[in-house]
Amino acid sequence: MSSAPGPYPAPDQPASGPWPGPPPRPRRTSVTGPVWLTSVGVVLLLVALVAFVATIGGFVGAVRSDVLTNDGRPGAAVLASADAPGATEVVLTAGERYAVYLVVPRDAVRDDERPELAEDVLLMEPSGAVVEADGSPGVSMQTGAGGRVAATVGAFTAPESGRYTVAVPPADASDAWVAIAADKPFGPFFGSVVGTVLGVFVVIGLSAAGFGMTLGGAIWWVLRVRARRAAA
Repeated sequence: MSSAPGPYPAPDQPASGPWPGPPPRPRRTSVTGPVWLTSVGVVLLLVALVAFVATIGGFVGAVRSDVLTNDGRPGAAVLASADAPGATEVVLTAGERYAVYLVVPRDAVRDDERPELAEDVLLMEPSGAVVEADGSPGVSMQTGAGGRVAATVGAFTAPESGRYTVAVPPADASDAWVAIAADKPFGPFFGSVVGTVLGVFVVIGLSAAGFGMTLGGAIWWVLRVRARRAAA
């Protein structure tokens, strides 16, 4: 006696319909990852801003001479000043290095020229000996402010401490005067320049990384919020 065929296929026959696949993976809706990525990016941007301010401050401090004020008068770094030609007195410290600046009107020299004195500045020591400011400054400086240009024209080392009498020769421009200030040593100046260059690369790297992480985190954040809304 034969039985009626059932609704299921025989073991040796393939099923007529597709087998059910694995259930779909649930979409991730957590925003923890995007929040951390965005936060780190913002922190890197803030660090880049601080590094930028520090780099600019170091560079300005390295190149600033403080010989001239904004209105073209002797600045905070000037120990003494005198017309060219003229004379003045200044108190110096033994062993210290000093630079001589010649200050002239801006229109008295071209952009590619430096003002010059007819001769070297002479200084009479407290003991009566004469010192010539004929040395080279540690850093050859030239700056401008208040319609005037100041440039180093010599340097010297004070042999002894005390009051010096300064004799200034004529200059190659009218309405000129001479300022004496502490000389800038080359080593720290060069270190500041190198630090500025390295600081620029650090700022660029931090800015690029921070911007990329902030943008990527924001996009990721939006996608997770949309997924969360769809799941709800």
